[in-house]
Amino acid sequence: MKKLNLGHLIGMLLISTVMILIGNSIIYVKTHPDLPKVLSSYTDSMIRSLPGMGILILFALAGVLCKRYIPLQLPAAAYIVTIGCILSIPGAPGSTSPVSVFMNELSSTIMKYVGEINFMSLTTPVLAYAGLSMAKDLDALKSSGWKIVVVSILVFIGTFIGSAVIADVILKYQGQV
Repeated sequence: MKKLNLGHLIGMLLISTVMILIGNSIIYVKTHPDLPKVLSSYTDSMIRSLPGMGILILFALAGVLCKRYIPLQLPAAAYIVTIGCILSIPGAPGSTSPVSVFMNELSSTIMKYVGEINFMSLTTPVLAYAGLSMAKDLDALKSSGWKIVVVSILVFIGTFIGSAVIADVILKYQGQV
């Protein structure tokens, strides 16, 4: 398997960052009706979400580097998610140990800045790359035939029902349903 060029990866991350920042600023201004619909409102939102995007880019770069240099057969996404989860876990509550205090500060800083980014603005580049990935392997998709359609439909239905059951249980537990 061909390794991804780091320069190419950084270019893709920068393009994704621009797409996410634009989407995030549009969503932010649209969901805050009290803001005037002027350019400064959009640029303020972009500037406010820049540190969070920087953190996410660092997670992505660290995950890709782990994928490249750690001899396990794990996808880069697994490393990215693991790094993000570990660094955003707060230390032990009430503990005064230096490690716990540091982890509390680090996780609260990460959550503060990444929290400025709307989840929906992150989905646009992900879906675009997924579509491009599928188009790249169109011959493999064609050779799968009708069976892949049946499996996809069953997976979608199962995911939907599973999500609905989990949401229903949680909402009943919270007393909202």
